[in-house]
Amino acid sequence: MFGKSFWQQLLRDGAVLGLVMAASHLFESFMLFGNMSLSGMSLVVTIEMLIAAIFFVWFLYRSTKRRSLEADPQFGFPYSTGLLYVFVMSVLSGVLVGLSHIIYISAIGGYGAYVDAVIVRFEQMAALMPADNSALFDQMIDQLTASEKPSVMQTIISSVDNYIISGGFMGLIIAAVVRREPKRDNFTE
Repeated sequence: MFGKSFWQQLLRDGAVLGLVMAASHLFESFMLFGNMSLSGMSLVVTIEMLIAAIFFVWFLYRSTKRRSLEADPQFGFPYSTGLLYVFVMSVLSGVLVGLSHIIYISAIGGYGAYVDAVIVRFEQMAALMPADNSALFDQMIDQLTASEKPSVMQTIISSVDNYIISGGFMGLIIAAVVRREPKRDNFTE
């Protein structure tokens, strides 16, 4: 059941999903630095995030279902195998998204430039809020400027955590849908 083809297909599916999610993350980060208005950027990013979420769930389901159908009928495709498949795909996606984020921050001029862009967007949001909430944004900006640059490992682990949570939740459902009982036609006692 867990032969070479299983792991090759799992790694390939995880890499494809990770590359698409990394492209999605890079687009969202790029929008942060764009000259688009806050409302325009919010609309574009919201639509893109919805499309990315739908793709994420669909690809997890499609890949796990395909693997389920390719499994040996004698062994079936247990719930635990489906959950493992989704879990590992999610971890690989998180690693690739974390790496892409590190490369992107390096390409735009470093962590300081990234923080400056985030602060500009926070200030734009604060200007739209009532005066009561401006203290909250000021506090967030102060915390952001005081924070240290995360290490490469912290960035990757943070990304993996996010994808484990979302992929793990979806995996609980997907594994139940795609599981197959073993066919034991020639079973004798």
